[in-house]
Amino acid sequence: MAKKNEKQETAVAKVDTNTDLVAPNEVDAMFGGAGYQIPIDAPLPQIKIVRESPVYELPDGNLVKEFAGHIIFWCNANQYYATAFGEGEQGPPNCASSDGITPDGGTSPFTAPCRDCPMNVYGSAGEDGKGKACQNTIRLYILADGEIIPCVLRAPPSSLGSKESLLKWLTNAANVAFKAGFGTKFQPIKVKFALHKKEFSSGFSASVIDISTVRVLDKTSLEDMTTLKNLATLYDRFMTSYKTRIKVDVGTEKSPNEAPDDGLPAEEKPDGIPF
Repeated sequence: MAKKNEKQETAVAKVDTNTDLVAPNEVDAMFGGAGYQIPIDAPLPQIKIVRESPVYELPDGNLVKEFAGHIIFWCNANQYYATAFGEGEQGPPNCASSDGITPDGGTSPFTAPCRDCPMNVYGSAGEDGKGKACQNTIRLYILADGEIIPCVLRAPPSSLGSKESLLKWLTNAANVAFKAGFGTKFQPIKVKFALHKKEFSSGFSASVIDISTVRVLDKTSLEDMTTLKNLATLYDRFMTSYKTRIKVDVGTEKSPNEAPDDGLPAEEKPDGIPF
């Protein structure tokens, strides 16, 4: 009887000490492959700017001073809320544009192009005449390092001045990509996002986005080629499954839970904001 128990214990020991790992391709096969789907009926996770201090709040709640990743897609967006900040709940916008050029709709959309809209000129925001009543932003859809689904970052008006880095980077990205042999596709450019706090003489302050190029992926590198294939697949899925939802997001989301930073004094307004 003792010998039988010894044999059983030996067999169990052999099983317990088997630490061979499952190959990655076997794991993929077990759970339906390595593919994934960008949600269609839900907004993407958001990366938020904490206005009180120059840090980002990631979708998981962590606060970071900077992060890196690839911009999959970006677009201008305008949102007009008839209720001024602090005077009640804001949202959805009364008028919205997902390209910053023409209104998509809203509860009372303006018919004029955004460029000619009286709510989209400086002096239209409130009795003090500072800033625009319409919030001009740029929406950046970013695949942050370590993630598989892109997040959206709303770049506020304070980050869109001609002296800031964001518009300069977006304008020149096609040149950088072209010189690297990617045509005008900027997705292969890895970028770093940081922030700095800008003070104005009026007492107004804002956290301003700093964007810089980390490196351009190399088509001759086997490691980079794997990343490039993943980016190309993600870009295709985004354009197919999610791009048409941007109009819905812009037209239905509530105003951010912070005072809009487009109330800049006329003498300190950012230059170069589209429309």
